[in-house]
Amino acid sequence: MSRISRGCLRCRQRRVKCDQGKPSCQRCINRNENCEGYRDEASIVFRYETDRVIERANAVASFTSSGRKPRRKSWSADLKSDSNSNKSSAAFIDPSNLAEEEIPSFRTPNHPLWTKTIPDHLRPTPEDEAVNLFIGKYVMYPCTETSSPGFLEHLPSLFKDVNVEGRFALRWAVRAAAYADIAKAQNNDRLINKAFQCYGMSLSALGESLSLPGKTPDDYDLMTVVMLDIFETFFIEEPAMRGAHAQGMAQILRLRGPDQIYSPRGWSLFRLAHHRIQKQQLAFNLKPLEDSQHWLDQLDDNAPAVRLEKDAFRISQTCERGRKLQETLTNGSSSAAEVLSLVHELVQLDQEVVSWRQKPEWSFKTLNVSDLPVFDPLVQPLTNNIQLHADLWMAYEWNYHRTARIIGHQQLLNCLEIAMHSSAIHDPVRESLMTLTEKFTSTIRLLADEVLSTVPQTFGDINNLGHLHNQNAAPPQYRSIGGYLLLWPIKIIKGAQFATTRDQKRKAQIVFERIREYTGMKSHLGSLSVI
Repeated sequence: MSRISRGCLRCRQRRVKCDQGKPSCQRCINRNENCEGYRDEASIVFRYETDRVIERANAVASFTSSGRKPRRKSWSADLKSDSNSNKSSAAFIDPSNLAEEEIPSFRTPNHPLWTKTIPDHLRPTPEDEAVNLFIGKYVMYPCTETSSPGFLEHLPSLFKDVNVEGRFALRWAVRAAAYADIAKAQNNDRLINKAFQCYGMSLSALGESLSLPGKTPDDYDLMTVVMLDIFETFFIEEPAMRGAHAQGMAQILRLRGPDQIYSPRGWSLFRLAHHRIQKQQLAFNLKPLEDSQHWLDQLDDNAPAVRLEKDAFRISQTCERGRKLQETLTNGSSSAAEVLSLVHELVQLDQEVVSWRQKPEWSFKTLNVSDLPVFDPLVQPLTNNIQLHADLWMAYEWNYHRTARIIGHQQLLNCLEIAMHSSAIHDPVRESLMTLTEKFTSTIRLLADEVLSTVPQTFGDINNLGHLHNQNAAPPQYRSIGGYLLLWPIKIIKGAQFATTRDQKRKAQIVFERIREYTGMKSHLGSLSVI
């Protein structure tokens, strides 16, 4: 599939390269012409240009019991036509519904865990059962007692409203994730094909929704991107596409403007999206968003979730300076004094963010494994100590904070290493740099051990009261979401570019295998999911 041109309208019409200058490109200036502007970024950031996945998403023939052929026009236009063509008929046939031949292979529990059975007239459709199971596994509701803000907590209410024209993108994104989550447990090829079909339809519908002239992206658009990102994290085989919609999230946040944070739902969705964007920036050494500073300046520093984002943003800014300093050190245009200045600045920032977390609401218990009952060998803790936090989300916020610090310290280690190999460095300065190198390496390894000590609680092997989970009973409720929240910290710890020990990388790989198992990455992606 050809690449989409981002040039101005006149350059696209002439089929010449555009420098994308704003407000006018150089070609239009040289021609003394009015530069008529560029494509709306939001209308193209969600195009998936990998032929293999497009083919897989669209090549499901017969997605209804009537055996209709795949449709070639836009999904939203098609559904509009279906719903308006015959007023006397029932509601349109949703292409994300399971066909009759797909339902027999679709297995869900016969009844909820809290009842013995469920009457036939109250039984939900297979599609609704799949979504209910997904929501039960991945949605965490806020808890005022522990200051936990929740995760995807507005998804259930938003999903109830998606049966109206223009909101199908979210409906299909949620069904894609729900079908894929069940398919991984049942090794169901039909269902995973259906999941990819829904994924493709959601991308198409979202692109159409965002391309409407003058439209400001709404809560449904933003939640759709979050759900697509979760789907891609677990079920997309091409490594380059995982997290590809962070750019789209950023563009939607820009278009939604500064007022989005003043309602509970708006703040929750902003936090979800911006949090994911910052993880991408830290993990892949990307430049921090300029807009983040303005967004975060509007927020109260005393709120834990706000402070977490602000600290990560400041660390991301320091990492960006570290990357630039590495380039100038390599070119010989910077000195050891500049390295030491940046080091001391990060140390001061590090002390500040650590001291802020000495407050009671951030407290946790540390238990010796030797003082606890014997764990099942399959879930044996990998550290001598276990951290018990108020809840799963608080454990994750600590791990997010620790992982950001690991990345920040590693950037400075890279600067120190380049500076120490400079021939212009005198021995006393080199000794100072070596001392700092040892200190930062020790800090990284300490932080990695702390992340690993949260694994038992995050997977539900032990609860916040110190009670072990019965491995013969049903899996812990939040085991899947625990795997999702551990994914980023664990991938950083086991990364070859980080100064964690070989033993820590080995332990992180063990945790990663459990993440693959609990989230479906292993059954769908096989060896590809180790990337």
